[in-house]
Amino acid sequence: MLRGKLSYILIVLACVSGPLFLEWVTTSPPITRDIHVEAFRYGTYPWIIRANRGDRLMLTFSTLDTGHSFFLQDYGIDAKISPASETVEVRNPFSIQEPPVRMKTIPLVAGLEGFWGHLVSLSRFRCHVYCGPMHGFEQGDLIVRPNWLFAGSLGLLSAIPLIGLLRIHRKQILPVPGQPSTGWDISAHFRTLDRILKWRPLQFCCALPFLAGLVLVIMAGLLGTKVGGRNIAIMFTWIGCMTLLTVVLVPLGGRIWCMICPVPVLGEYLQRGATTQVRMTRAVPVRNRFIGLGRRWPKALRNRWLQLFCFMGLGTFSASLAGQPRWTAITLLCMVVMATGMALIWELRSFCRYLCPIAAYISLFSLSAPLSVRHRSEAACRTCKARSCLLGNEKGWPCPYGLCVSTLTRNADCGLCTECFKSCPRDNVALQWRTGHWQDRFRSHGDAWQAIALMVLGVVYTFTVHSPWPGIRDMVNVVDKADWFQFGLYAAVLWVLALGVMPLLFWLLTALGLRLGRQLEVTTETAFKWTIPAILPMGIAVWGVFFVDTFMANFTFVLLTLSDPFGWGWDLFGTAGMPWIQLWPSGVPFIQAGFLLAGVGLSLRNGYRRWLEMCNNRFLARNAFFPVGLVFMGITAGMLAYVTNF
Repeated sequence: MLRGKLSYILIVLACVSGPLFLEWVTTSPPITRDIHVEAFRYGTYPWIIRANRGDRLMLTFSTLDTGHSFFLQDYGIDAKISPASETVEVRNPFSIQEPPVRMKTIPLVAGLEGFWGHLVSLSRFRCHVYCGPMHGFEQGDLIVRPNWLFAGSLGLLSAIPLIGLLRIHRKQILPVPGQPSTGWDISAHFRTLDRILKWRPLQFCCALPFLAGLVLVIMAGLLGTKVGGRNIAIMFTWIGCMTLLTVVLVPLGGRIWCMICPVPVLGEYLQRGATTQVRMTRAVPVRNRFIGLGRRWPKALRNRWLQLFCFMGLGTFSASLAGQPRWTAITLLCMVVMATGMALIWELRSFCRYLCPIAAYISLFSLSAPLSVRHRSEAACRTCKARSCLLGNEKGWPCPYGLCVSTLTRNADCGLCTECFKSCPRDNVALQWRTGHWQDRFRSHGDAWQAIALMVLGVVYTFTVHSPWPGIRDMVNVVDKADWFQFGLYAAVLWVLALGVMPLLFWLLTALGLRLGRQLEVTTETAFKWTIPAILPMGIAVWGVFFVDTFMANFTFVLLTLSDPFGWGWDLFGTAGMPWIQLWPSGVPFIQAGFLLAGVGLSLRNGYRRWLEMCNNRFLARNAFFPVGLVFMGITAGMLAYVTNF
């Protein structure tokens, strides 16, 4: 074991030291340079400033339209740029009480001081003066060589497959026979938690604060300020909730958000004619009384495609929605109206199961989450004739997702509403924390298509929203640019790439893998559906890259809008007047690189295990997975280069 760990360390050192040495020897000595920064809506020219450590940069500024600012927090610079003026007002963002200094030229020495400063190579400059609806996306990069993070992360990326090959040679990566039926039963070990899960008003009490927040968000979006950074409709929806959901809740808790989501609860209350109590009826097979038509959802539409199309439609306009509080409020209001109307026509939570765009993301990536609802005893479920978890009884409503605990084997379907905990007469429902190895299966090609499309969308959104290139932002900006031809071209490319090009590429590479595996007697269709779940860790990592930057850059605005949700000058909690300070901006690229490396490492391991299960020969599995694994490496290399060097 010690020899194995030592060999892994040597591989990492060899892979990392080469790029670091090359980066060091190719970096030029410092010089003095004059750089003129020209600001405009929504960007700057140059949008990327490249320098060597120690370069003395003499920065001058101008604007093509209205007032802007050059906010470079890592270097303590907040320069206000005014039209028709060659001078700028310069403040230290950490000492706003001091009067500004008027300067024509700002001297800046490239590279931060101290040990950490020598590791930081990418610093992002932004605009801190509102100049239009897309103001929040106005940004650029200062990149300083030697870029240790860029070189080191690519070196670590090359070390991952080498370590994997060594582990394959030593038979240290074994096949996983399938998802275990049991895990650590949290509810059995913590009886207080078990009583809480069986408490009738639990979901109502959990959803009520978020329902109040939803009402506040819609009102603020419709009635409050149009400045996104000062309106809680933008900060709560796109920054707070989406970051919490993407980075924490889904990776750990699966679909636990569905338990507290406020969008469908009004419709569910109307459908049941109750909030916390249970209403009974003599009708069969469902034993509880509902209001409405209760129609079955069409069988032909019981798949992932509608959800995926809704998610892509919402995501296509996401940049514009995130810049417009009113549009955000109208979108949320439409979702509530649709969910409520469907609850009175269709049975149970049909909106959540087949249409909700957020559920498209949550249900897919919840497959990799450790928190799950399962039965405790298979025998107890097998002998149960009542099936109260599915049909309901006097203690609980039927499962809103149409599930029976005895057949529940994956997280993608269960919304963790806890009704089965209350209705099960045998106390046979467990809240489990899955341990060890497990691999969930895709049931259809729609699942596989959805996994590929969501990863592609995460990559594209990162480029369109967080890139320093103003041309890309202009393509997605239909708020005030209104170039619908350009936007339509962007949308067409996005949809074709996500739903056509990339799935076809993975299909062809899977077929190539079958040829390289030779002795494998499975169809390409089966191998494709079997292999693509390996992409899930990479997909989660890509979305983590997107939202960690979003949250850490806007953290102050989240606190600000909590005190002044409408932008009307309130100060409820004393945070409305706080200055904008980003949360550890120099650490963001390091966190993003860590997400990407962890994601590709898990995806490569899971993909190899998939093929190993199919052929039970580690060398055939290695060869068969090579084409898809190579694409995983290529996508990660491109993303690493983007977050550390562009």
